[in-house]
Amino acid sequence: MLKAYLKIGEDGVKTDMETYGFIYLDSDKRVGADSKGFEKTAYPEEEGEHIIPKTVDDAFDYKAKFFIQPSDGTLGTANAKITAFNNLLHGTRTDKGVKEYYQVTFYNDTKRHKIVGYPQEIPLAEEFWRDPKNQVNDIVIVEWTIRVTKPSLCNFNGAE
Repeated sequence: MLKAYLKIGEDGVKTDMETYGFIYLDSDKRVGADSKGFEKTAYPEEEGEHIIPKTVDDAFDYKAKFFIQPSDGTLGTANAKITAFNNLLHGTRTDKGVKEYYQVTFYNDTKRHKIVGYPQEIPLAEEFWRDPKNQVNDIVIVEWTIRVTKPSLCNFNGAE
C-alpha cells in the first residue's frame, strides 16, 4: 500500500495518514519548486528583452489525493473524518472566528517528497461513490492542498 505521513506543527508527531482515515492515492508530479523567473525589461525600439539572469524558488501549491472509506459504511462518517482532519490543522478560533493554521510537514514515501507548508482545509470532495451492492459502501475521494511558502524547507530527493 502507498504510504504518506503527516506532522502537524513543529513539535508534532509523524503520523500515518491512515490514522486519520485517509488512504493515499496520488499527488503532484513535482520534481522541484517553481522558479520566480527572470526580471526583465523590453523597449519598443529594441528587439528582444533585457534580463537579470538571477532568480530564486517561488511559492507553490502541492496537492495530494486521498480516499476515505468510512468504517461503518455511511457517508456521515466520511464527512466526520474530513471535519475532524480539518480541525487538526488549526488552533481554536478567536472570538472573531479567525483560525491560525499550523505549519505541516507531509511525507510522501511513494514519490520520496517531504513538503513543508501551510494546509488548506478540505472543503469539498471530488467524488462520492456508493456501492449499489453494499460490498464496499461509501467511498469519498478528496484532494488536499498544502501552500509551500518557503520551498527550501522541502526535499524532493528523499522523504526524510
